[in-house]
Amino acid sequence: MNTSIISGNIGSVKDVATVGNSKVLNFTVAVNKHFTKDEKKVTETIWYDCALWNRENIYPFLKQGTHVLIQGEISARAYLKDEKAVAVLTCTVDTVEFLSKIEGPKE
Repeated sequence: MNTSIISGNIGSVKDVATVGNSKVLNFTVAVNKHFTKDEKKVTETIWYDCALWNRENIYPFLKQGTHVLIQGEISARAYLKDEKAVAVLTCTVDTVEFLSKIEGPKE
């Protein structure tokens, strides 16, 4: 099993889906990579599609902009879209640690 740790900000958060007897929350995490190219500072954003299974107790806290540290298994896939190659990185999340202040669900 490959295990990776990712630190970044949550982008989009989908609705909770039910698959069989399980629940899954799909969300994206943006990781900024900073480097210098031709003496100019450059920031590149890498997006991860994340899936968190059967953790309904923390779903309400996963909101856009929240800084998180996630640990899970990374997989990659590629496909063609409009005759251009597209690569997608996916993380099946095992653990989530909140690195920024979180707010509870609004009632």
